[in-house]
Amino acid sequence: MWKQSDDPSKPVDPQDGEGWLVNEQQGLVCEFSADDPSTQAPWVTIRTFRWRKPDYPIPQARRRMLRDSAVMEWKRMQAAGWRRCLPPVR
Repeated sequence: MWKQSDDPSKPVDPQDGEGWLVNEQQGLVCEFSADDPSTQAPWVTIRTFRWRKPDYPIPQARRRMLRDSAVMEWKRMQAAGWRRCLPPVR
């Protein structure tokens, strides 16, 4: 899936499994991270945080889904206005 690079404007190999998206209008950040794969399929954990600078991110939701579904969710969120970002400072 997504490996976060130092520069979010550079292309990222969608095979690596990690990345962050931000929606500044809603004050949310979302983390996609590779989870322990099962014998049947690779899993991804998606965690959503409420975040207002300079405060720490506040966890809001966590879900686990199959990698293929997570790729579709990543693309859907980007189409809805979310953009890639670096992880928030904790």
